[in-house]
Amino acid sequence: MRDTIDFGIDLGTANSAIAVAGNGGVRVLKNGDGRDRTPCAVWMPREGMTRVGRPARERVDFDPEDAYGGFRDRMGVAGAEYRFRRAGVRLTPEQLSAEVLKSLCRDAVHELGESPAAAVITVPAAFAPNQAAATGRAAVLAGLGEDCPLLHEPVAAALAYGVNGASPSARWMVFGLGSGDFTAAVVEERSAELRLLRQAGDPHLGGKDIDRAIVGELLAPAVQRDLGLRDFVRGNPRWRMNFAKLGAAAEAAKIELSRAESTVLFVDLEDDSGDRPGFEYTLTRGALEDLALPYYTRAIELCRKALADSSLRPDHIDRLLLVGGATLAPGLRELLADPWQGLGILLDHSQDPTTVLARGAAIHAATVRAPVPRPSPRAGDEIGGLLRELRAALDSCESLLDRTVREEAGRFLPLVGRLRMTADRFEDVHGHGGGGARSLARVRQLLERVRQFEGALIRHAR
Repeated sequence: MRDTIDFGIDLGTANSAIAVAGNGGVRVLKNGDGRDRTPCAVWMPREGMTRVGRPARERVDFDPEDAYGGFRDRMGVAGAEYRFRRAGVRLTPEQLSAEVLKSLCRDAVHELGESPAAAVITVPAAFAPNQAAATGRAAVLAGLGEDCPLLHEPVAAALAYGVNGASPSARWMVFGLGSGDFTAAVVEERSAELRLLRQAGDPHLGGKDIDRAIVGELLAPAVQRDLGLRDFVRGNPRWRMNFAKLGAAAEAAKIELSRAESTVLFVDLEDDSGDRPGFEYTLTRGALEDLALPYYTRAIELCRKALADSSLRPDHIDRLLLVGGATLAPGLRELLADPWQGLGILLDHSQDPTTVLARGAAIHAATVRAPVPRPSPRAGDEIGGLLRELRAALDSCESLLDRTVREEAGRFLPLVGRLRMTADRFEDVHGHGGGGARSLARVRQLLERVRQFEGALIRHAR
């Protein structure tokens, strides 16, 4: 039995990771593919079958009605859901994030022989209260209980870089360029505690934008020219798979160019006749840096804004801490170090920027006492989370009935009342220590029916 939580999770937009503190250090746990990071994607090819991680990520572009990614950004959005056509279910962003968390917990079981009772989970500094609350709900649905502290990503990064206790007057800037978003944050230490002073960011600025630029400005025109495809444009559904393949190749090439001066892309694409000729393109680091420069410049502008909002200058910052896989690009690092075009702040890239948030979360987790064990935590906690979702869905149904279909309210409101009474009975059982697999399945079924009813009301309102 652990005395402290010890487990830290970076629940990201594109990728997630789990780390554990112990024996004086922090260890990032591998997933089933032997990798540090798990793609945040869920694929449901049929009812009762769920795939998370790499297999799901590979299906997002090819099977858009049964595989989804990027759902973290929609957590806390009222009415947000994803329809899985073959499985015949609709899931909320919180439920999908819970599947990612479950996958990470399974990795912990495989690596350590134990499943986390709780974990410190990182959230973006710009997360609103409803988004943070949704993250907590996802943790409950994943069986991690209600005792999962949330930690701002910039603070997690600072902890991993070991800045706490360095100097009572020091300040640091976190430069977080991930796959889908960017954050610039000023962190300082006050009363032996790291605090977020200011942050500026763009939720739509990240490595994926650079990938799209590679495809749109370099690869697609070359395909159009080499294969003679006049209508080869991103919006044409005929070429959806071709563009998905080019996007994956662009991402792989971008990663390769962080280590090499040039790389050759080989992609099998379908032409007008249905044949699959090979497409080849040589991409250089210089060409990539030219494409990426507007995105880097935008990120630097946001850094300057965060400094200005803090009444600080670059020379007031001790170190610039790099976070996110996109910061591995040599051209970006050179630009940041330049005092005129960049920031001129001393760069610190001593940590792996792709796992630094999970490491920082684990460091913090080692200082937080473990929660007191509860009876049947997995089934019981998940039932509690599902019941809260059920009540929210019932509230939404009542509101929709009242606002849009008043002539039907007399017929449907009693149904909502009966469903609420059923939820009360489940909650009464749950509160007295119940919550086995059978009850869990029944609550899930009830919630799915209510969500279908809610969806019908929403469609009627339109």
